[in-house]
Amino acid sequence: MEKKWYQIYTKSNAEKKLCNKIRANGLQVFLPVRILKKQWCDRVKVVEEPALKSYLFAKLTDDEMRFVERLTGFCFFVTYGCPNKTIRDQKKCYPDITDATIKLIALTLMEYPNAIWQESILLKGNKVEFIQGSLKGYQGLLITQSSEKKVVINIPGLKQSLIINLPKALLRQIIKPHKTKPDKT
Repeated sequence: MEKKWYQIYTKSNAEKKLCNKIRANGLQVFLPVRILKKQWCDRVKVVEEPALKSYLFAKLTDDEMRFVERLTGFCFFVTYGCPNKTIRDQKKCYPDITDATIKLIALTLMEYPNAIWQESILLKGNKVEFIQGSLKGYQGLLITQSSEKKVVINIPGLKQSLIINLPKALLRQIIKPHKTKPDKT
């Protein structure tokens, strides 16, 4: 049986526990995390927290899906456009998540741990490409707000995006060539 990546919605604050249970059973799982410095009144502590609250990803077969559904902390497999989220037969309803999608999320969060998840794909802005760093070659949309430069990276196969702040020097605008009209002379 072929394994496929699935996006899992978990119970509140159950991402790490469910991830550990899935991993303990020998299954491939990915929990997007951010490593952040948290300031308390008496100290600064480095903490690891889920980047996408109540979500994780697992590469599973159909039988493994049925096993994961029974684990404590599991709510449902994310689907788009399905009237009933429990029907596994409608394969077209699951997001098309590839190994490249998982790699893009991991690379983005490694280099930009303060990235913010955006629930919908944003359509406005200039299309840009990263020219340096571990995201070199990836494309996104540029959003300018005051002096900050924000880039939206659409995550392929999901109806979600990541928003990151970065210096403009790391980006190159992608310009579509203009079509010229033939001369009528």
